[in-house]
Amino acid sequence: MSTLTEQIFESLFNKTTTPISVIKANPPDFTIVAVNDQYKKNTNASADQIIGRPAFEVYKPWDEASSKQFELLKSGLLQAIKENQVVNLPTLFFEAPAADGATVNQTWWQIEISPILSSGNEVEYLMCNTLNVTERELTRRAVEGAKQKEDQLHQELRDVNDELVAMNEKLTSTVEELRLSQASLIQLNNELETRIASRTQVLAENEKRSRSILDALPQIAWTSTLNGEVDFYNRRWYDYTGLDFETTSWQEVIHPDDLQYNLDKYAAILQSNKPGEFEIREKGKDGVYRWHLVRIEPLLNEAGEIAHWIGTATDIEALKKLQQQKDDFISIASHELKTPITALKASLQLLDKMKDNPSAEMLPKLIMQSRKSMQRISTLVDDLLNLGRLQQRNLQLNKTIFTISEMLNASCNPISVAGKHVFYISGDKELQVHADEHRIEQVIVNLVNNAVKYAPDSNEIVFFIQQINDMAKISIKDTGPGIPQDKLPHLFDRYYKLDHAGYQGSGLGLGLYISSEIVKRHGGDIGVESELGKGSTFWFTLPINS
Repeated sequence: MSTLTEQIFESLFNKTTTPISVIKANPPDFTIVAVNDQYKKNTNASADQIIGRPAFEVYKPWDEASSKQFELLKSGLLQAIKENQVVNLPTLFFEAPAADGATVNQTWWQIEISPILSSGNEVEYLMCNTLNVTERELTRRAVEGAKQKEDQLHQELRDVNDELVAMNEKLTSTVEELRLSQASLIQLNNELETRIASRTQVLAENEKRSRSILDALPQIAWTSTLNGEVDFYNRRWYDYTGLDFETTSWQEVIHPDDLQYNLDKYAAILQSNKPGEFEIREKGKDGVYRWHLVRIEPLLNEAGEIAHWIGTATDIEALKKLQQQKDDFISIASHELKTPITALKASLQLLDKMKDNPSAEMLPKLIMQSRKSMQRISTLVDDLLNLGRLQQRNLQLNKTIFTISEMLNASCNPISVAGKHVFYISGDKELQVHADEHRIEQVIVNLVNNAVKYAPDSNEIVFFIQQINDMAKISIKDTGPGIPQDKLPHLFDRYYKLDHAGYQGSGLGLGLYISSEIVKRHGGDIGVESELGKGSTFWFTLPINS
């Protein structure tokens, strides 16, 4: 393989977003010979810690359950060697203690093992393509849990139906006894009339009970005749649509783009005489369309024939938005990482070209550009790691006593040296707090970076320290253009990126969200005050003794 080809292969190997490892086909060792960058990030291990070592010496089971999962992986490796073909393992589940020792992390993985042949057409290496499907599995299990609850409610309805069937059989038996009892025909006839009347209250009561059950459902529910004509809606339908039974038309609730699809799916389910489901958008009384999961199921009579149909519609708008939000976030994160990596790669290529004859003018610029790119990558990675810790509630706080003004000087000195901004500290410069100094530095750097980013013409940034009762309040004021009032409530939301005066900053929209979560974990508050044309003041509080 030529040097260029090797470079291209290595670049493609390391840039792929899926963790990949290459293992030598030498059982039982299965020596690890190569891993890509994504694999090292996922395992938090360097190449020196894993390359050249047996795979099952690097990764060892910690309990009986994980031992079985590792045996499945080993069997897959042996199968790929023996059969010389790609092996897709079933989803592997690992339940491992978290770093705090108190919680357990549950993860699911899909692994594809591809044999790599030698020149002699023998399996020489195995490439393991690893995909973390934890989010998908958790979502699937949540949906299945919801379906199980629906199935339980449907079972209650079927139980009611069975009670009606049993009652009918009992009444039929009573009628037969009356027919055979000639001697007491008049008396039995009166008893029969009484029982028939009793059955007609029982039936009404059971119908009332069935409808009460449907009314208690959190989902929209209805019943329909054999030809699909709706004869009952539960209370949730009226609450959601704002319609009444006399004037309601379910077709006007369905999104126009989904209406024909709904009609086709509904007709197909009725024709199949089997349960079915599909997704559509339904309009609420507020005029907003929301995604719903529709499930249709037949109700059988005592003869096993379909007597009625029952349907439910579960609101899955939040699930849809969450999936879209995750997709958008992955796209943004990929784009944001690609920009500094491309810049860093270009700087390194230029440095490599001039390594034998360095330019006194270009060398400092390229080094500075490389440092900025690395800092940008580091910031993005830190945001992603902090977001993961916050979501898993695994953000550790290492509290110490420190002086706020000293921490501010240390945090802002690199920004002051690198740029044109001047920082002033006023107020109680001796005030101390008991907090995680490293995490509070992250908050300060995020707030200052936002002031520098969104107020580039504001040369002065002022810090003010004060004690309010048993809390310390730190304020950061700039003299920039200010922030519109309608934007202020959303600044600390996750993924929110301020777009003002035709300028939208780069980043993942996580800085202020992470800062807010860090302050809240300390038991403090965070906020912002701003007026257009007069600048902005971000502030947060910390307990002095905690």
